Amino acid sequence: MSTTVDADQAFLVGIRRIADEIAGPHAADVDRHARFPAETIDALREQRALSAFVPVELGGDGVSFEALAQACLELGRRCSASAMVFAMHQIQVVTLVRHLDGDGFFASFLQELARDQRLVASVTSEVGTGGDMSRSIAAVTPSGPG
Repeated sequence: MSTTVDADQAFLVGIRRIADEIAGPHAADVDRHARFPAETIDALREQRALSAFVPVELGGDGVSFEALAQACLELGRRCSASAMVFAMHQIQVVTLVRHLDGDGFFASFLQELARDQRLVASVTSEVGTGGDMSRSIAAVTPSGPG
């Protein structure tokens, strides 16, 4: 088996476990209270799934795009909010990876993302901006180191 196939299979085993054991059991509460699926994202972070598509040489697992799509499907079967957050994050990661052109800034950012398991968001979906990427109105307050 190829390294990518092995990485994909291991990644999806972990995703299915998270979907079954964490995302699914919390889905009703996430929906009922219209809240962020923190438990699922914490579990994805612990599994290092937030950097799954990042190339191995930059600290990620180098899983395939197909595996990411399958992961979204698996999460979505249990908790649509978890799948949406994961998918939106991965859209940003895939875009960064696909547009690497030797620019050290983006390579460095992806290395940090893989190391710290950062969750990436986009101003384009922020309520109140009308998609205007130059005027984010969301404030981030760090809750601790990292």
